[in-house]
Amino acid sequence: MAYSIATRQLSPLPVLVATRRVKPSEIARAIGEALPLVFAYAQQNGIPVAGPPFARYPEMGSGLMTLDIGVPVAAPPDISGGEVRADTLPGGLAAVTIHAGPYNKLPEAVTALGEWIASGLTPSGGPWESYITDPGEYPDPKDWKTEVFWPVVDTTARR
Repeated sequence: MAYSIATRQLSPLPVLVATRRVKPSEIARAIGEALPLVFAYAQQNGIPVAGPPFARYPEMGSGLMTLDIGVPVAAPPDISGGEVRADTLPGGLAAVTIHAGPYNKLPEAVTALGEWIASGLTPSGGPWESYITDPGEYPDPKDWKTEVFWPVVDTTARR
């Protein structure tokens, strides 16, 4: 798939997340397990969800990777302890693209972003995927849309 990539200035975004450390082959299971916990926590505590669910990859490797799985919320919640925690998706410059199709092809979007970033930008944190379409409403994976973000620093501006 050919990806259209651009940079976008993002505002910090408060989120609720559950963290998992898994093998790449276990990503779908981890997301499927963690998202219901996060949604239930938000509902039980009266925390308004303010956007589509996401998965952020603060640590990626060929063995195990860390995932923060969650949802944006209207305001930073005051919570402590437990499996669900408050966090923030970073503000600042990010490379962004849209992936259309099944989730198992998302690594192609991340690879395309990484190659695009290497042409003059520097990653400044792990990428994340925002699941724009709900598979419950759009059962055919060809209709799924995922926005992929990767925080960057423009190293050319410093020269």
